Amino acid sequence: KQWYQRRVRGDISDIKFYTPTNLDHLKTRKIEGETFTFHASLHTTTQSAVCANKTHRSARTFAFSLLYVSGEKVISFLQQLNRAAQLHQLEHQTMIAMIAHHRQSLYPFKSMFFVDMYERECGNFVVDMVEPLVNLPGRIVVSETRMYFHPFNNAFSVADILKWKLEAITQVIRRTYILQDVGLEVFVKDSSSVSNFLFVLDSEESRNKLHEYLLEHCQENLEDSSASNMTLKWQNGVISNYEYLMHVNNLADRTMNNLSQYPVYPWVFTDYTSPNIDITNPQIYRDLTKPIGALTPKRLQNILERYQEMPDPKFMYGSHYSTPGYVTYYLMRSQPDLMLCLMGGKFDHPDRVFAGISESWNNVLANSADFKELIPQFYDGDGSFLENKMRINFGKRQNGSVVDNVALPPWAASAKDFICKMRAGLESDYVSANLHHWIDLIFGYKQRGELAEKHHNVFHHLCYPGSVNLNTILDPNEKNSIVTQILEFGQVPQQLFTRPHPERKMSAPYPTLAVLDQLDSSEELPPTNTRRLSVVGPSLDHYTLSRKVPVKDHVTFFVECSDSKGVYVGTASGMLYTYRLPDLEYAYSTIVSNASLTCALPLGSELCVGSADGKCYFLAKQQGNAYLAFPAHYDTVSDLRVDDGHVFSASWDSSVKVWEVVQGPGGRVKTLRLGNEMDHDDRVVSVAVSGAVLVSCLCDSTLLVWDWDAMEVLHSADMSHHDISRVSIWDNKIALLGVSIVYLDITTLTEEFSKRFDSRIASHQIMGSAVLVGETNGKVTLFHLVEGVVKGEFSVDHSNQLTDVLLLSNGRLLIGDHSKYFAIYRKSA
Repeated sequence: KQWYQRRVRGDISDIKFYTPTNLDHLKTRKIEGETFTFHASLHTTTQSAVCANKTHRSARTFAFSLLYVSGEKVISFLQQLNRAAQLHQLEHQTMIAMIAHHRQSLYPFKSMFFVDMYERECGNFVVDMVEPLVNLPGRIVVSETRMYFHPFNNAFSVADILKWKLEAITQVIRRTYILQDVGLEVFVKDSSSVSNFLFVLDSEESRNKLHEYLLEHCQENLEDSSASNMTLKWQNGVISNYEYLMHVNNLADRTMNNLSQYPVYPWVFTDYTSPNIDITNPQIYRDLTKPIGALTPKRLQNILERYQEMPDPKFMYGSHYSTPGYVTYYLMRSQPDLMLCLMGGKFDHPDRVFAGISESWNNVLANSADFKELIPQFYDGDGSFLENKMRINFGKRQNGSVVDNVALPPWAASAKDFICKMRAGLESDYVSANLHHWIDLIFGYKQRGELAEKHHNVFHHLCYPGSVNLNTILDPNEKNSIVTQILEFGQVPQQLFTRPHPERKMSAPYPTLAVLDQLDSSEELPPTNTRRLSVVGPSLDHYTLSRKVPVKDHVTFFVECSDSKGVYVGTASGMLYTYRLPDLEYAYSTIVSNASLTCALPLGSELCVGSADGKCYFLAKQQGNAYLAFPAHYDTVSDLRVDDGHVFSASWDSSVKVWEVVQGPGGRVKTLRLGNEMDHDDRVVSVAVSGAVLVSCLCDSTLLVWDWDAMEVLHSADMSHHDISRVSIWDNKIALLGVSIVYLDITTLTEEFSKRFDSRIASHQIMGSAVLVGETNGKVTLFHLVEGVVKGEFSVDHSNQLTDVLLLSNGRLLIGDHSKYFAIYRKSA
């Protein structure tokens, strides 16, 4: 049996009002109360849930008895609607919106709707809940403990009110809607899943007010929705290509609640005709460095010829790679209501619907107006969207074939097998090595401007966020035209990256197809091509204070030298202390300088110490006395590094110098011979070196990347928004430390990860795949550099600002601050 829904529409030709005394002539039973009738030429639509609309025409008279409202109010309201129906489309929409706005104001959120009698209203917002092709008007009300959505369509029904505890909200993300910054997507977690709801408010101010309230009251439960460590995890194989693309889509305002901004995924295979497919063969993959419209040279040539002849604003592609029509095209079998809604109750012509994978791919390659990419369902799930399980009659094509299940490539045994192999291709080594190029085109620096033109990636200007401000358009016809184009013809995602996206490192092999094929259709595909890494090494569990050690002035640095089994402690008084491992027994101390000691660098059997007087002091580790004071700079030596036999010194005199060590009798350092010198525009506070690359950080948070041998600046960046003061190089990444810890790709300076701390970072120590961070407020954090997540933290009892932290090889933890002590922590038994 089929389920049917009757919908009536038509043209009302006559409306009459009756009192109880003049109802006798109506051919109906006696009704007590006021009554009205209307006579209409009707179009009665009988719609099965699985077929297109069928319309029947007739004329009838309807009578309504009024029980809870006066006839005058009903007639007045119907007359308003009747007047609106006589207007042109835009005027009609405007008048209906005014009527709806007035009636919505009559439906307040009542206190009886609260779950708890002690709740009180803290915020009230008129919104639209956005679902695919449907906007449901209503009201959001927030209390101290819950958020409610009160739909206007059932204003007096408590059962239809959606309600969520604030503690169940896991993400709150600001969205654009029709290129306006008025959307808010809320993710809510229940016992087994996460649901997301997209709301559109009347203004950016209202949206921001709701966003701020939810952030404030849900802060403890919110997950990080920024790029944060996801790029880092993807690079290191911790998450899959599929997961990362979904995350990037999410950041770029793509959501499954809005077909105009639906998540976009790339075609990766080019072979949909062979009986078998070898996913290790690079020849079967699409060129991910090119947009879909540039894959065929002949078509691209025609596009470019037309582009050159076109007046400004020019565009190469008249259609987009992601539109509501394309999404409904792919989902017509699993969600036929979307296509029926989009196309006025009809399915598209059988020769234009989604019938086969190979056919769709060939159209994408050859058709001058077809540039569509794929949707996430092609790489996840059981492939049921490719099967006509509802047995819908989509009609016959001109060749006589019936449109039924999607025709799969010969190498796919079933829809599920097709999805498994598509996912294996997405997670393959070839795609992993090239996916960053496609990200550059869709979400990155090749999306706009001259680089977009150079890479044949230019769309109509109305497709780009920020291209038009609808609030400044006064002509309603022009505004309606632009809104229609924005909604129906595709939108370019928000630009996330303005520098080249970093490449992915090769990771573990994907699961075999035999393993994937063992899954039931109800099961999700496992994460593929990923390596789940665990931290092996230090932890911060069970540390307790062992003792405090007095020093003459506050500690400026700790240095451990395993060869001499000693720990050296520099102070602001110029005194250097030496302690013997493993128990940190006091050995000796020496006055190195009359100025503060700033940094230290082990050099074989020697220790080089930088000072605020601009000198580098050399000491024998075993003896502790300074035998050489070398005038390296005119101001404070801020940092010292060594690489391949060269010593690098940074200074507040705005220079970084490269030194060759000249040794004297007995292997002691005799002097330093200046090699290269790199001048800067401001004080240099930190330096890092790896091979021929030198990175310097200035006091104004300017970052410079040098080829130090050629003394040439390769890249520069203003990092003042992170207020950085220290820099390191780890695994071809630049680690910046200030009020945040930030990772940049060393070749492009693309930001891969950032995490803001509660206070300034005073010290850091890189230990393999982990970094120990000490904040000035006394908080010590252990970070995993591969996953970009906190693996341990604790706060020490320090009333003074922390200055340095060092985790020793024997597990002891040293913490210095602005007092005249440093603390030794050890693990409790």
